[in-house]
Amino acid sequence: MSEGHERCVGCDYLLWLGLTGRPILATLLIFLLAACSALPTPVVLDQDSFDGMSALVDNSPPARPLHILMVHGIGTTTPDQFESFIAALANRLRLVQILPPSSERRSPGCRAAAASSKIVRLDPTLINIRGVPPEAQAQLYNYTFASTADDSCNPTPVLNISFLLWAPLTGDIKLAALEENGAPSTQEFAYLAKDVFIDHYLADVVLYGGTYRDKVMRPSIQAALCYVTDGKPSEDGKTCRPLGNYNDPTIIVTHSLGGYMLMDAVDDELFREHCATNTPANKILRNTKFIYMMANQLALLDLSTLQGYPRRLGGSRPDDNLAHRFAECWEIAKPSAEEQVVAFSDPNDILTWLVQRNNLKLPRPDWGSAQLTNVYLSNDEFSIPFLFSEPSTAHNGYLDNPTVMEMLVCGMKNGAIKACLPNGIP
Repeated sequence: MSEGHERCVGCDYLLWLGLTGRPILATLLIFLLAACSALPTPVVLDQDSFDGMSALVDNSPPARPLHILMVHGIGTTTPDQFESFIAALANRLRLVQILPPSSERRSPGCRAAAASSKIVRLDPTLINIRGVPPEAQAQLYNYTFASTADDSCNPTPVLNISFLLWAPLTGDIKLAALEENGAPSTQEFAYLAKDVFIDHYLADVVLYGGTYRDKVMRPSIQAALCYVTDGKPSEDGKTCRPLGNYNDPTIIVTHSLGGYMLMDAVDDELFREHCATNTPANKILRNTKFIYMMANQLALLDLSTLQGYPRRLGGSRPDDNLAHRFAECWEIAKPSAEEQVVAFSDPNDILTWLVQRNNLKLPRPDWGSAQLTNVYLSNDEFSIPFLFSEPSTAHNGYLDNPTVMEMLVCGMKNGAIKACLPNGIP
């Protein structure tokens, strides 16, 4: 990890305990304080070189702005939980937010950009799916940025960020279905494990593994893709009427369950629409250059799609040849440049798995051209070596991890983080 992130949560308490307790505690202290030492540099598997976002951001006016699509993961997420990450990313790329003329936060004079140290949240696009009440609909937040060098009255957009907040789809359902009023009180660990982790986090995975995925969650993702690609979704969210021609170079950033939800929505739409080139899924695939996944759950959620014993373990050949159909669609939508997938995992995050090529469902002809990198690094959570790591930070700390941000922006070369842009707006 980078300098300045070597001090663990709780180290001051451990020091006090060792100085005031019995000698045995001093021995325990030496063991525990090892968790407060500097953490190792990232461990890179597969390809040890990949590009960061800066490779697609230029100070000169682009023909088409870069478009970043972000999807959050499990948990009761709110818009502000990603806004600090978006603000830090824009600052690192030396960009400022463009606000509409009607915005009260617009900068003085004719300049339509605000300082990127804090994101101004505009009203989202509601993902209206038949049967889902307005307060429970997914929300698509859009942010537009310009170069700091562009001081015109109408700055040219350099970067568009679309953040999909799907948490409202499951928030009230989890609370209503799993509430246990009147039940006996529990131990603190049981409360954290059940009432917090299972009720608020794991419940999302359970909902997505059932029919709620097919009827509500996946169609909401597909409707959001329709809006991102300048279209109008149907009432059930599963089809899209194109209104524009989407050709923006695209980067996908996902966390946790969001990565699987996005790939599953694209996969389903490609099969259902018989590889139609005018679908949002095809447009997204055709224009996507890089995919960055944090705490991915592809391997776990793939288990929810099994319909028979896997052939690679000795089972029979599946009735439908999904790999062949996907290969056909992928060839149609395939970008001209090599695909790049980078997966970030904290080794102590219990909700992330190694990404392998079969998890990505890439057809065999493309396995050689697709660059896949697994990066393992700590999110600087409090740890007791070989025994325990604080789970919340291990799973959610990617967005606050400066090393992850540096790799997202600059990439890596032969296992070392590249040096690229100066560190933020001067």
